[in-house]
Amino acid sequence: MAEVDEVVESWINILKIPTLSQAYIREDDNFLNVATTWSVNDAAKKENLSFARTFSVLKNSVGSGTPVVSTPGSVTINEKLSVASRTGQKRAVIVEKASDGDTNSKTEYLQIWSDSTLLKTYNLGELDLHQAVYTSNGWGITMTWSHSENKLAYLAEKKVPKAKSFYTSAAKAKSKAEIEKDTEKEVALGEEFEYKQTWGEQLTGKYFSVIVVVDLDVDEFNVLPLPETHFPTDIQWVGDSHIVGTSYPLPIWRLGLIYCSNRESIIFSVQADGENFQTITETGKACRSPRVRSDGGFLVWQQRNVDGAHDRARSINGIALNQGQPSGQPRVIYESAPQNGMPVFQDFSRNCWSTDGNTLFVVTPNEGTSICLAITVGLPVQVRKIEQVDALLGITNDYLLVSSSTTITSPQLQLLRIAQNYQVVEISQSVSPIDFPTLKELVYGEASPPSIFHGPAIASVPPNSVPLICYPHGGPHSCFVDTFSNDTILFLKLGFAVLRLNYVGSIGGTRDTADDLLGKIGDRDVKDCQAMVEKVLSSNASLNPEQVVVFGGSHGGFLSCHLSSAYPDVYKAIAVRNPVTDLATLVGTSDITDWTYAEAGVNFPGPPVQTLIPIARDLVDAEKYIKASPIHNADKVKGATLLLLGSEDLRVPSQQGLGYYRALKAYGKVAEVRMYPDSHPLTKAAVRLDTIIHAALWFQQYIR
Repeated sequence: MAEVDEVVESWINILKIPTLSQAYIREDDNFLNVATTWSVNDAAKKENLSFARTFSVLKNSVGSGTPVVSTPGSVTINEKLSVASRTGQKRAVIVEKASDGDTNSKTEYLQIWSDSTLLKTYNLGELDLHQAVYTSNGWGITMTWSHSENKLAYLAEKKVPKAKSFYTSAAKAKSKAEIEKDTEKEVALGEEFEYKQTWGEQLTGKYFSVIVVVDLDVDEFNVLPLPETHFPTDIQWVGDSHIVGTSYPLPIWRLGLIYCSNRESIIFSVQADGENFQTITETGKACRSPRVRSDGGFLVWQQRNVDGAHDRARSINGIALNQGQPSGQPRVIYESAPQNGMPVFQDFSRNCWSTDGNTLFVVTPNEGTSICLAITVGLPVQVRKIEQVDALLGITNDYLLVSSSTTITSPQLQLLRIAQNYQVVEISQSVSPIDFPTLKELVYGEASPPSIFHGPAIASVPPNSVPLICYPHGGPHSCFVDTFSNDTILFLKLGFAVLRLNYVGSIGGTRDTADDLLGKIGDRDVKDCQAMVEKVLSSNASLNPEQVVVFGGSHGGFLSCHLSSAYPDVYKAIAVRNPVTDLATLVGTSDITDWTYAEAGVNFPGPPVQTLIPIARDLVDAEKYIKASPIHNADKVKGATLLLLGSEDLRVPSQQGLGYYRALKAYGKVAEVRMYPDSHPLTKAAVRLDTIIHAALWFQQYIR
């Protein structure tokens, strides 16, 4: 087994491998110019750094199989948000700096660039029209250019009156004139402790969104006067006159949005001056990811029912537009029906239309891999599957710009030649830290997507010598695919084999199986995972059945706890991140109360979902929660349990893990807790650095 220093060094070296954040492509007569942004973990500074890298591809060399690519050196950047215009000739950038004399306060600036020239800078703090600009991924497209590239629209937090105490001693020191001046300002007296609802996990501090339109020709900013009952997100221009987006009607109680595609939402259209707000889709549905064809004549979006499973397959719907207004009736363009074998489970990328407007592209998990579907919009609808595409980054007349990876090779940039059946042209190289032969196998259980096994090649190791990490994903309506996984790479380098488990209820298969698990968690999913573990142990002679451990987060942590108590002689060590352990308390403390209802099989009280009572309403419901909860079987656990918890987690509050820890200790079990100042996924740079090292060391300690 590796020593501590070796584990730390291996993990730091793996974290040095950059991952692709975003890219856009511009085309001229001779070159394809690809501007990219990458992210890397700086272990010394304990933060994630971003850097830019440009690739210039000589066009007449693309067909040779060995394209000529020029790559200048990388440049570190410090941008909160960067968005290229349609032609790529302009960029809008949000940056921030500490306010003068106050290092705790930051001011945002909007910069407008043309190539390497800074055209304009606006101090958004001085304008004082709104609060922070929305830059996180949870809101879809938060900044967008108009077709003519002279206007910009972005999302920001609504400006509200500043809250002040009923009494401050400073008030007595003010002159009468100063007091009169203060009364003219918008001040919410005595409201500094008012409770305001957000959208839950990872979306805190966002209470009311607004759309801001900037006319760059006249330097004019306009906050659109939209209905106060709506929360606009994911916006796009229609030409220069209208904006479309997704809006969440404000309920009496907000449920968490992140990872949840089942929230009621509508697609809307509004004029660029805020007039004529129209709802395009029917109410009572979950509609998301609106994308406008480049000519402004057609709009598509994804749609599903508002029901229990937090994620499931979506249909693609569309409607014609006439001068920014909906024309005719919406129609279903692509139905994720069981018979086609290629359901859509993922939002559209920013750019998803072919330049001729005839084809839509969408990336989605499918049977253990990530694929891109090319879907024609006209009748009859035709669908083409493009293999091994992690992300769609840009589209030109002749090429798709994509990224591609495998579990053990880092993302690389590729051009797919549209006219040549999406032939792959590599423009950057992948990296793999694995320097020994490996074995990959697909393992099938009840789920449509297979589980993915990686381990050392059987011929390269003695029999009965390799420890196994069983790794169920969270969700449960999520999935593992064969894309870059740095924690899997670390475990492989340390001598483990890894079985990443897709179990019943997982998405990403040839059909939508989310409903198969509702009301059966803690039983059917546990048995499915164990059946695949036993299948792998029996079919791989190199694995040591006395050295099996389990690792998972959220619902994966829930399954890990269940596996360790249901099969206590199998699992020698358990490491879990923010695990669900007690549904009876989770129902009243999680930001997604409906998840607990749906997964435990508790009947909803009736629409709307937001009226759910956050408690077991009767003994029947209480029994379902108890039966599904691993905390009630803590006495059966034999393996040593490590709990990695986030004190800022709103999805699965840390009390879930702490309660389980207390139960384990009460029963005399080996258990340890690490508490981190982080949210549910535990992805802050310093936290990510620490958690995986502790998990690896924990496993090594208890399989010896």
